Amino acid sequence: MRVAVIGQGYVGLTGAVALTHQGHQVTGIEQDPDRLRALREGRAPVFEPGLPEQLTAAGATGRLRFTDSVTESHRRTPFDIVLVTVGTPPSADGSADLTQVDAVLEEVLRLLPAPCVVLKSTVPPGTSAMLAETHPGLRERFAYNPEFLNQGSALEDWAVPARIVAGTWSESGLEALRELYAGVSAPWVATTPSGAEMIKYASNAFLATKISFANEVAGMCCGPDIDIDHVMQGVGFDPRIGHAFLQPGLGYGDSCLPKDTNALAHWAGTEGLATPLLRATIAVNDAQAGLAIQILRTELGAGLGDGPGDDLADGLADAEIAVLGVRYEPWSDDLRAAPSRTVVPALLGQGARVRVWDPGTDTGTTAGLFPGARAAASLPDAVEGAHAAVVLTEWPQAIEADWRGLAALLDEPRLVIDGKNCLSPEQMHDLPVRYRSVGTRLPPSAVHSGASRRADPRMEA
Repeated sequence: MRVAVIGQGYVGLTGAVALTHQGHQVTGIEQDPDRLRALREGRAPVFEPGLPEQLTAAGATGRLRFTDSVTESHRRTPFDIVLVTVGTPPSADGSADLTQVDAVLEEVLRLLPAPCVVLKSTVPPGTSAMLAETHPGLRERFAYNPEFLNQGSALEDWAVPARIVAGTWSESGLEALRELYAGVSAPWVATTPSGAEMIKYASNAFLATKISFANEVAGMCCGPDIDIDHVMQGVGFDPRIGHAFLQPGLGYGDSCLPKDTNALAHWAGTEGLATPLLRATIAVNDAQAGLAIQILRTELGAGLGDGPGDDLADGLADAEIAVLGVRYEPWSDDLRAAPSRTVVPALLGQGARVRVWDPGTDTGTTAGLFPGARAAASLPDAVEGAHAAVVLTEWPQAIEADWRGLAALLDEPRLVIDGKNCLSPEQMHDLPVRYRSVGTRLPPSAVHSGASRRADPRMEA
């Protein structure tokens, strides 16, 4: 098939590359001149493991090209199918901003001969139906086909998807999707476009709920002999539940879950529908990033105050804090909802002196993101002289670091907050640091001996 993919962001570029390898003739449409220039030079403007190599291989086939105009390309050689993968960022009220979708569809629907139109952008239920009402003739050649790509495994998720959701009103729309995904083995869910729109939102809302549930349980695992890792391991082995998305931390902060849960809650509100569970999921998540600040105020208050009883009620003045990690995940360069975007400004606002280290983000970008913070060039540079280190990204460089050496660089009270529960509790409990995680994490020796965690004075609050 001759395929146009409009919008060469994370989803669009992954799709363009994957469809090329499936044997289609693909044209990626991108209007940002800098991004288009990078694509034409064979450089991936978004971060995803394996994407640069796959982009190069796709370009070498001669079946992938990039341009800035779907109209001009269609006029030369008409497309069979057009995929719309532009963004739907959150508006100020939490609703999905459909400006880009509307603008693209206005252009696509003027193309002659008319191609099949496949919308992949995440949109509220009923959006496709609204578009069909305002554009006569669209129903027969339209499909809503949401993506379910995980950052870090997007290419594999496209090649071997867990399911293909086809929201169509006509047999011709469904057949176009079957031809597009020919050779891809996966269960098919054939439904209406509104049903497909709800499947996308409901899927992300459920994943967000699992994360918030794990974080709420972590708050209950605060006793001396309840290990959150063991609890979630035991829960996840139930095949009805599974281990995925049960990792406690400072909340969900990727590019989809925050905006999609808020958008779904907003949509339900406009429809007069009550969503107490969804709103509780959002509330737990909104509060989770504050956990790091709470621990810092509790742990550093006595150590840095001017006198007995001083609990830094007015902030964290005089505290030197090392923030380790800007990104939500090492394999994603999307920073829109990363915990660092909340934690670092909050620390600065309470008077702390903050140094930020992230091996995947250059110091200039880091300094621009956090005015008032110092961008550290290395992990030791960030930690040296700090009263506390806060791990916000599970970078291998942090997990595998010489924490005994780093502990020696810290100043008292040598607090380490593991916001991703990624450090080894056995190693951290054996060091002269105060180790705090999301929920209690016990070293194996404490579990096997039955010793109380609170027997170690370094772990007292």
